[in-house]
Amino acid sequence: MKWILPAIIGLSLSLPTSGCSDPVAPATPTPVLPTITETFDDTLLVAGSNSHTFNVQQVGGLKVSIAKVTPSAAVNLAVGTQSSVSGCIVINNLTTVAGTTAQISGTATVPGTFCVLVSDVGNLVEPVTYTVTVTHS
Repeated sequence: MKWILPAIIGLSLSLPTSGCSDPVAPATPTPVLPTITETFDDTLLVAGSNSHTFNVQQVGGLKVSIAKVTPSAAVNLAVGTQSSVSGCIVINNLTTVAGTTAQISGTATVPGTFCVLVSDVGNLVEPVTYTVTVTHS
C-alpha cells in the first residue's frame, strides 16, 4: 500500500503534461509580386467620394496610383477593405496629385475584396475626371 499511493500520484502528475505541447505555427505565406493591373476611370464631384472594388487573389504586393486628374487638383486617395455594411473601410490614405509612380504601396496580407477610394479634400471648385491604377496579386 505504501508503494501504490506514490506510484498513482507520480503517474497522475505525468499524464496531463504528456499530451500537451505548444502548437506549431503555420508557415507564413510568401508574398507574390503584383501581376494584376486594374484601371478605374470616373468623375469626382465637388465634395464627393467614389469607391472602386477589386479582388486580391493571394497574399502579395499592392500598389495604388492616381495617374490622371483633369483639371489638375489634389485629391484624397485611400485603399481599404470592402464591407457590405460600412462600404470602404480605409486602411491607408493620403492627399496627392496625379503622378507616374505608386502613391500607396504595401502588402495585402489576406486574399479578399479591397477598395480604392478617391475623394475631394475640400479644394475642388468643379468636377474632375481621374484615372486610378491598382496593381495586385
